[in-house]
Amino acid sequence: MARDYYATLGVAREATPEQIKRAYRKLARELHPDVNPDEAAQERFREVTTAYEVLSDPKKRQVVDLGGDPLSNGGGAGGGMGDPFAGFGGLGDIMDAFFGGGAAGGGGRGPRSRVQPGSDALLRLELTLEDCASGVNRDITVDTAVLCDSCDGGGSRVGSAPSTCDTCGGRGEVQSVQRSFLGQVMTSRPCPVCRGFGEVITDPCQQCGGDGRVRARRTITVKIPAGVGDGMRVRLAGEGEVGPGGGPAGDLFVEVEELPHERR
Repeated sequence: MARDYYATLGVAREATPEQIKRAYRKLARELHPDVNPDEAAQERFREVTTAYEVLSDPKKRQVVDLGGDPLSNGGGAGGGMGDPFAGFGGLGDIMDAFFGGGAAGGGGRGPRSRVQPGSDALLRLELTLEDCASGVNRDITVDTAVLCDSCDGGGSRVGSAPSTCDTCGGRGEVQSVQRSFLGQVMTSRPCPVCRGFGEVITDPCQQCGGDGRVRARRTITVKIPAGVGDGMRVRLAGEGEVGPGGGPAGDLFVEVEELPHERR
């Protein structure tokens, strides 16, 4: 039985690519392992990521709309095992598929998502011996990347949306055929126009320039527990940099630097 990728993302079958991407972005922020370490949430994150990869690929979505599952053995409605090399254009395609040379038979890996997890950050905090022994709350100021509140991470100006890349047709990659001692070898590489996203932001947000995030200064209260020592780190989950495309934020680590005591 074919999986219901639309239900997994919580969108209607007639949803637009932008609506599908918006739904995935919302779920990814809630379920990403960096934000929600629960095992059930991680499994759900894998499911919604798979659903997005399928529905964001026009060819795979067409298979779904015809009642099939592009990730099943047959790849289509009622498909069986069939030829294990079906869809490969030749020996070069098969080698590319196994050794990472690129997409085989035009199927490809599909466009990559603009939504990426953010980076972790590290700050150092000087504390006295007394502070380390008893614990303390400190306000720290950090310059970091935060979600763009103008486009909500989408990267496009309000009222506009990315358009399908004309160069790769939304696949995120372009193919070329080269001659070698094996014959004609088909290779794939990320589209140089859309950088592998499959779409182009033609009217970028003026506030973030299309990145979905902006630099900002924030004040965060850090609770240092009693008994910490020099070099120990306190982890603040989700307080790091927001990722490109409004992806889930990384963590902020605060490293303790114990100041010399006058009696030492």
